[in-house]
Amino acid sequence: MEYFKVGYITGTRGIKGELKIKALTDFLSDRFANGNIIFIQYEGSYLEFIVKSFRQINNQDLLTLKDHEDINLVEKYKGCEIFVSADSETTLYEDEYHLSEIIGMDVQQNMKKIGIVDDVLAYPQGDYLDVLLNSGKHALIPFRDEFIIEVNLEDNFIEIIDMEGLL
Repeated sequence: MEYFKVGYITGTRGIKGELKIKALTDFLSDRFANGNIIFIQYEGSYLEFIVKSFRQINNQDLLTLKDHEDINLVEKYKGCEIFVSADSETTLYEDEYHLSEIIGMDVQQNMKKIGIVDDVLAYPQGDYLDVLLNSGKHALIPFRDEFIIEVNLEDNFIEIIDMEGLL
């Protein structure tokens, strides 16, 4: 079976087994709907779970797993990645990407690597790439056609325009 990464577990909240997660998907309400099946990669295996609930509080994504409503049952999953079956994957239109495909890609300018995509941030004006530059600093690049020349998933790079003041 093929799997698609949709997030990872950053910690727990409370004693009833709620997991704090960092989602790598734009389809949160669909992906983590009650009754959906997810997989947690734990010690080299993909463990299957059924979602009991998902909610967002103070910019935190919280997930509860059916039959695991106890902190003692889920604490061991801190730091683990969350996957879904590739069969359940949402179809994307042209020029749409899953966050997990974009995060970690090399960012190039004039065909020279200048950094990697550290995160994708959503603002009312649109999405921005949070690029960790080779210098160790961060830069926000608007993820729009005016600034992006090419997104090459096969060769794992994004080519951005050369514009004064962009970086």
